[in-house]
Parts: sequence; C-alpha cells; structure tokens
Amino acid sequence: MSGARPPDEGRADASDEHGERLMAQAGWLALLLRHLAGRAVRARVELDDLVQETLLRVCAMSSPLPEREPGELALRRLLATVARHAVTDVARRLRSARRSGQETRLLRADWSGTGLSQSRLPGLAPGPATLVGMAEDQRALIAAFERLAPEHRRVIGLRQFEGLDAAETGRRMGRSATAVHSLYRRALAAWHEALA
Repeated sequence: MSGARPPDEGRADASDEHGERLMAQAGWLALLLRHLAGRAVRARVELDDLVQETLLRVCAMSSPLPEREPGELALRRLLATVARHAVTDVARRLRSARRSGQETRLLRADWSGTGLSQSRLPGLAPGPATLVGMAEDQRALIAAFERLAPEHRRVIGLRQFEGLDAAETGRRMGRSATAVHSLYRRALAAWHEALA
C-alpha cells in the first residue's frame, strides 16, 4: 500500500498535465483567435483575454480533454470550437453595447462565459519566466503573421488554425485545391521569413 497516492495528489497531477497541455497551445490559440476575431472585436477586447477565456472554458467543461496524440489535433479542434463560441459571445456583447451607446473597450467580466479567474485553476498558472517567454513568442508570431499578405493570412488561418483540407479551403477562397497547396506553401515560407 506504500506506493498508493492520496486521492487529491492524483487529481492535482491530472490538473497539472491538463494545464501544461493547454498552455502549450496558447501561442497557436492566440493566432487562431486573431484569425477568428474581426477588427471590431480586436479593437475592443484584448487578445490575451480571449485566449484566457477559451482556456478557462475548456477547463470548466465536465468532459475530459481528448487523448494526447501527435500534433494534438483533437485538442486543437476542441479549442477551435470553444474559441469560436467565445468570439461570438464578444461580438454579441459588442452589438448590445453599441445599441446602448457604449463604444468603449470591453473588460473580460463584461462578456466572460465562465465567471472563473485563472488563479482558480492552478494547472493553468505557469511561472513568471514561462509567462514572459510565452508572451514574447506569441508577440513575435502575431507580428510576423500581421505582416503577411491578406491571402497568406487567410490560407494559413483556414488550413492551419481551422484545420480545413485543401478542397474545403479552396471552396472558401474560390480556388482549386492545387492552387491552395501552392498558396499555402508560399504563405508558410513568407511567415517563416517574416519571423526570421
């Protein structure tokens, strides 16, 4: 019996693992949300708040995270769905604020669907050095993404962030799947160059 863990310790380990898995997706999630949120949303809501809200909503779900897999595609699909809902909630709140004559920035408390704070989820609380490094990486990725041509941002958003195949991306962009493959390769190369 000496090798048995106390019940709370097992839950803490699972929470830490989930937190680490989610935080590992924070940079990708910021880019996805940059892609999903329109100018009106980005002008009035901090991107970091949208990232945090998405992560907190996933943590608040009663179902467990998808099984760990190479590339975390199932987890990214879940995050993308939750992110779309978060952006939709913000857009609704902005429309409501506009109708009542409030044209100010929105605080997370104005539109949050969780009512949770990051401090209540210890598995999502990385240390200060990790936060600084993640913020710098995220800013560099987003700044490089912003410098891309609009069609490059769109094809990367559809292929990489939303996980669409070339045929569906082509349908949305009015191009053939072959043209999408070529455009996507050029877009990734341009993004890599912008990062360098």
